[in-house]
Amino acid sequence: MSKKFIRILFYGMTLLSVLMLLFTYKYVKAIKNAPLVTIEGLRGNYVLNGSVFNNQRPLDVGRYVVFGESVLRLYGNRVKVVKIPRFEVEVIWEK
Repeated sequence: MSKKFIRILFYGMTLLSVLMLLFTYKYVKAIKNAPLVTIEGLRGNYVLNGSVFNNQRPLDVGRYVVFGESVLRLYGNRVKVVKIPRFEVEVIWEK
């Protein structure tokens, strides 16, 4: 193998490594900033801890009281449809 070929191979692998590092950084940053749970009204408005909302809201870690049928979108593309007029939601962080 010639020195020129080895040098080109080295620079190509270095460029590929930098691109993989940038992609990984962007992916991990998006995962870190994603909310654990988002809530949305099934038929319009819902009441969350005494405040009326009509759009999708992210829920942080804590306990919430919800009045109205709602759709809960959990992290990991899981969806829970709650058709109970009044319910409590507790968002916790688990491994």
